[in-house]
Amino acid sequence: MATRTSRSHAPAKAQTTEARAPADWMGEWSRQQMAVASENACTVYRGFEALRRIQEQAARAAAERHAAVAQKLRKPESGVDLAFVQGELLREDVTAATRYWQDLASAVIEMNTELLTSASKLVDTEDLMAATSARFLHS
Repeated sequence: MATRTSRSHAPAKAQTTEARAPADWMGEWSRQQMAVASENACTVYRGFEALRRIQEQAARAAAERHAAVAQKLRKPESGVDLAFVQGELLREDVTAATRYWQDLASAVIEMNTELLTSASKLVDTEDLMAATSARFLHS
């Protein structure tokens, strides 16, 4: 009876191991997917923080520029040329706006690069290249 029990458990154990392999693979794949999703969420939130900092710095610099011009225009004895002051302010605002949009675009590109790098961890490039090569060879 002992032999019978050990024999009956051995095949069941082998079947359990074979049956678990796909489940283990799916569990591992799901875990990797969740890890990458969490990494990507973190990347997006860091990107949002960077965008907010860029906006905050741009707003602060614009407020300082305009406050300086307002102060200059309040002094009656300065004899400033109004057209020159307004033109200079406009030039500085356009330059700052250009820099602002470039900084925003740079932050977004950096965030997207990090997201793509993270997502590429899930792709087995050897399998992808083999599949791509096979498709083009059979076309």
